[in-house]
Amino acid sequence: MVFFAALVGVTAVIVAGLDYLWTTEREPAAVAAAEARPDASRKPVERTAALPPLNLPADDAPHGSAMEWWYYSGILNAEAGQRYAFHMVVFVANGLVKHTVMHAALTDLQTGKRYASQTRTGGTPATNVPNGFDFREQGWQLAASPSSHVLRAGFDGASIAFDLGVSGPAVAHRAPGSETPGLLDFGKSGISYYYSRPRLPARGSIAIAGKSLPVSGELWFDHQWGEFDVLTLGWNWFALHLADGSDLMLYELFDVDGRKIMTAGTLSNAKGSRPLQPGEVELLPGATWTSPKTNIPYVVEWRIKLPSGVLNVKPFVPDSEFDSGWTTGNVYWEGPVKVSGSQEGQGFLELSGYDRLSARQSKSK
Repeated sequence: MVFFAALVGVTAVIVAGLDYLWTTEREPAAVAAAEARPDASRKPVERTAALPPLNLPADDAPHGSAMEWWYYSGILNAEAGQRYAFHMVVFVANGLVKHTVMHAALTDLQTGKRYASQTRTGGTPATNVPNGFDFREQGWQLAASPSSHVLRAGFDGASIAFDLGVSGPAVAHRAPGSETPGLLDFGKSGISYYYSRPRLPARGSIAIAGKSLPVSGELWFDHQWGEFDVLTLGWNWFALHLADGSDLMLYELFDVDGRKIMTAGTLSNAKGSRPLQPGEVELLPGATWTSPKTNIPYVVEWRIKLPSGVLNVKPFVPDSEFDSGWTTGNVYWEGPVKVSGSQEGQGFLELSGYDRLSARQSKSK
């Protein structure tokens, strides 16, 4: 489940959004009836059941919710064997003030050199697209229609230009036992819509120091929106392509004190998808990497225990911190990872909330 931290100056916006959620959301009549006539044999009605169901491709478009983002990541290959990793995302925060932020990073996996950049603007620099989106700012573009996606971004010394197709159905994430696909209930932190397209075929080029190189591969796409509060949560998030053709999205949420709240995810392949059940997955932290710039320690190596075996996850480049202080007011770790163990694979890992956790722990000393 690809989740990012809040934008600078929009705390009031998010609070207003949460206030809207808790003051305007009403339990469906079925819930009230169930409470009036308790029945131990009846399953509780989910809060998510009161919301409209996921509707694709219409839900590819912006929604005007308190928080929303569209996220791409992946590893691309050149004909001569060179490999490059990148992620690109657009965030939109709505409320009394609206902000749009774009982040992008490109990593040369041969040298470990990383190129990163970010933009921020008031309002939403987007063109209305039926069943899609088209964000453009400072020469960057992040756009999609039901049949294709376009990514363009420039950095200091590098650039990317990718065209993506659409392959296979979207994966609608849901909690174990939930009957409402595409919706996740985070309790007091709110409710989020969330779906992925794990393997978008991509072709295009990257340019470094003026030298262009054709690349291709499969990219992961996430779209998430809703009335939820990212300030009260941190997370470890994995988006992994496995060698048997399956895809694993896994996330572990923790509170501002580092206490685990929940671990969940979705395992999908060409035949379909299913949420991981309680007790099916265990996430064990391994080695850490401490940023020399911010002194924030990140857990960058993990063991994922599944019924099918144990996956060992390690970063290609430990130094994958993204300092977005001037656009979103936070610092996070986002980088490509390799998978070994019961299966081989590759993908992306995101570590968010470590900056708030580190600051809180420092104050308590």
